[in-house]
Amino acid sequence: MIRKVKATREEVIHKLQRADEDSKAEERALERDKAKKMKRDLELKGLDAKAQKKYLEKEKEKEQRKMQKKQTTRA
Repeated sequence: MIRKVKATREEVIHKLQRADEDSKAEERALERDKAKKMKRDLELKGLDAKAQKKYLEKEKEKEQRKMQKKQTTRA
């Protein structure tokens, strides 16, 4: 009986710890994305119109390559 209670308690503790770790990881990911966006915005502000267009085109191409790579790895 005591083993069963102890096992249940440990299971609940592990679930709570996993949930906490997941939420912390999600927060870190959001902070990382926010930092990347701020860096990108600062870089774009410093460029003229042609350079901004070129930067955005390169970014778009990079994103397309990334999506193609994901699709090929899935198939």
